[in-house]
Amino acid sequence: MEKVVVDQLVARISALLHEKLGMRGATLEARVRRAGRALPGRVRRAAKDLANAERMAKEPKMLLRLDPQQVSESYEICLMYLESIDERALRTKALFGFAASIIVQIILIAGVAIAVLRWRGYI
Repeated sequence: MEKVVVDQLVARISALLHEKLGMRGATLEARVRRAGRALPGRVRRAAKDLANAERMAKEPKMLLRLDPQQVSESYEICLMYLESIDERALRTKALFGFAASIIVQIILIAGVAIAVLRWRGYI
């Protein structure tokens, strides 16, 4: 496997991580680290394998030791998962989660306020 091919695969996965999940970082390794639990375990391991392949591809002797089959499998796992992500659904889910937390906080504050008013004898 050539260094150019590895670099292209890594660049594609890195770009998808930025597009779909909004992960920032200079390298794929940094983006995977930032993603953390946002990625399923299998995808995270595959992305780490790709980051390791990127590191190995920088050294000519280590490039010869790369397993092209494993690199392509890792790429396919990451690509299948990242392309299936719907950004709009993620934003909607985050918005509803935020709204739900605000509603719960309002209900708790109202409950405490009513309890205090009742305890003080105003209600």
